[in-house]
Amino acid sequence: MAHWIDKKQKTRVSDTDYNILSLGKKKTIDNTFGLSSRDYIEMNVFNSSGTFLESIRIDEPKQYVNVEGKFEINPGIILRRNGYFSGDYDIEFNFFREIAGSNQTILVDSNKKIYTGEYDVLIDGRIVKRGNPKSELKELDYKYFVHQISNDKKEIRLATLPIDNERYKAEFEGLGENKSVIYPKIIGQDVLNFDNPSSKPPSNKFVLNNNSDVVLDKSLIGGELVINDAYEIMDLTDFGAENDGFSIGCHKLGKTGSGDIKLGDKNNATTGRDFSRDVFGGIAANSDNDAENDVSNRASKAKANSGVPWFGGAYTLGYRTANRTGGFPIEILTTLTDLDKIKDLEPELTATIKGRDLVDTSNVFESTSKVIFTGNGTRTTLPIPQNHKAFGGLYDVELNLTFDISGTRRGIRIYRPNLFCVLPTYNKINDARPLLLLSEVGDNY
Repeated sequence: MAHWIDKKQKTRVSDTDYNILSLGKKKTIDNTFGLSSRDYIEMNVFNSSGTFLESIRIDEPKQYVNVEGKFEINPGIILRRNGYFSGDYDIEFNFFREIAGSNQTILVDSNKKIYTGEYDVLIDGRIVKRGNPKSELKELDYKYFVHQISNDKKEIRLATLPIDNERYKAEFEGLGENKSVIYPKIIGQDVLNFDNPSSKPPSNKFVLNNNSDVVLDKSLIGGELVINDAYEIMDLTDFGAENDGFSIGCHKLGKTGSGDIKLGDKNNATTGRDFSRDVFGGIAANSDNDAENDVSNRASKAKANSGVPWFGGAYTLGYRTANRTGGFPIEILTTLTDLDKIKDLEPELTATIKGRDLVDTSNVFESTSKVIFTGNGTRTTLPIPQNHKAFGGLYDVELNLTFDISGTRRGIRIYRPNLFCVLPTYNKINDARPLLLLSEVGDNY
């Protein structure tokens, strides 16, 4: 059985100190208690003789708030969860909100920096970084300590432990008599979402994330809000499977001076003329007009009414064009306006092209190159890793774009299958006509 007790009747604080504390300044937390992840309930358990047994921390106190906004706590359930199944116990509830420090322990390295990685406990009890027995760690309470108490018992002097951490120091500085400074658990991780940041003038109305550590209540009216590293978040409302924000194309479509780069079968070619115009004509594959018309007519006949794009709808160029241009001239357009802002966020872009033989698909080739991302309209030439005179190559492209937001690297992966196709010579090689063969199997991609 559990009994409720008067605060002063049973407490771990002496009567003298309790009277001093009870004279101090009190602050009433209104109905916002329980909304912050820094709120918790302390349940102290005593036996019937008043001996302290255990302090139980109850996190996420909002789960005990009923529909009327009042706390409903069944101490019997909490006691049984913690191994108290029979007997008489006295209990005491304290409702706390952490403003600075916590009751947790942390590990610090030799530079007094907080360490959050993997660690090992050695047989002699020492704690070291995982895999590095010479890098010893020290366990500390994430708290402050009472350095001195004034003679009149009305003032105390707090001091910090040897912890070199921005949030730890910032919270300590906010413990002054005339102000209260509230910080998120991890500085830089809380997010303010403004109603309409694109309006002119910009809106100054905002809300905090649902999982924010900071609770805005009436006690903060007239206070100061400090936002570190403020930036406008990109509007990616239309981002999704149908629009990944980028359009990948070719910036040298048509004549290049060394052969044509063709649009490819993106418009569902059906006639020989269609295929000659969009796929095979003038691509610099050692072919004349008669040969190209022959290939185009064969492709038209093979495709018939299937509607399947030839070579997956890839841009087409002859092997000689590829050799002379040094690769495939790619252009990156942003279809979501705000993605253009990435150019100002220390972007890093790598492009990987993966190709396979148009006939023997087990024959594959790949190359990766770095690209300078300049935002909408970025252009470069992707080097082709193979000479395709004897056999063609159909290439996919994967772009990995990373950028920095408030010290954290973010990333976007852009993938385009069947971006371009390099076609081999039309001439006979070892009694074969490679390009003629491809005119009849181009719907397999």
